[in-house]
Amino acid sequence: MKVFPTALETYRSCPRKWGFDQDKDLKRQHRKPSIPAFVGSCVHEVLEVFFDPVRTAMPDRTYERLVQLLRDAWGGRLAWGARSEARREERRVLFADRATEAAIGEKAKHMLFRFVRTADLTVVPMTTEQFHETPIAGGRHVLAGKIDRVDRLADGSLRLVDYKTGRSKSAELLRAEDLQLPAYAVILGRKFKAPVARCAMLYLDEDVEIGFVPDEAWLAAREAALVALIDRLEADTVRAPAPGPACSFCDYRPICREGSSWLAARVPPEGDPLPF
Repeated sequence: MKVFPTALETYRSCPRKWGFDQDKDLKRQHRKPSIPAFVGSCVHEVLEVFFDPVRTAMPDRTYERLVQLLRDAWGGRLAWGARSEARREERRVLFADRATEAAIGEKAKHMLFRFVRTADLTVVPMTTEQFHETPIAGGRHVLAGKIDRVDRLADGSLRLVDYKTGRSKSAELLRAEDLQLPAYAVILGRKFKAPVARCAMLYLDEDVEIGFVPDEAWLAAREAALVALIDRLEADTVRAPAPGPACSFCDYRPICREGSSWLAARVPPEGDPLPF
């Protein structure tokens, strides 16, 4: 079975949501674009081009270049074909109000301004925004992922960087619960036959990098946990819902009775006094 850590995260949080995502018609009907996802996608495209020495020469690695790339990504001009059309459609749906769009755009620019002030702009990554995969569990499964950035260090080891535009998490929480970083570390170590010296999340909105050294014991334990989760997913024919706070922003609420009921039970009846 071929899986991506983002899909595994969806399954872990709610098997029913993962099941709905597997139905292309349901996904097309119910999945809606969001402003955070739109901004995150644009920023990822910007940094991919920014660190590509063919598309951005080293002397041109400036804030002005980042802003121009952001404008191009925002308008669908960095992508092509269906991706470009999808970006323009998302923008049309999300930003009917030009004032809101301008405010969100300024926030994205400030994020990139902080990045250019503190980041190492001389890095030439080994790969950016590329898909990588490797067989695991004796070939029973394939672990795959689109990894934001992989740097080859002077000693031949690897550093993987995942860009995030949301709120940061502690290194302890990432080590204990995150699925992306261990999955990517397994993939890179096997594919390039090199040790991964550092796993890092770069939280652009807070201008902070949270990372750690993926020691062998941790990596083995996390790989075993990933295999167990994939095995559970593969055997799961029920895909039971997992109602909880995440239901409040789930696109599948209209077709999920359990999620809707969970939310309805937590909305005070009209006219009830406020509890403060």
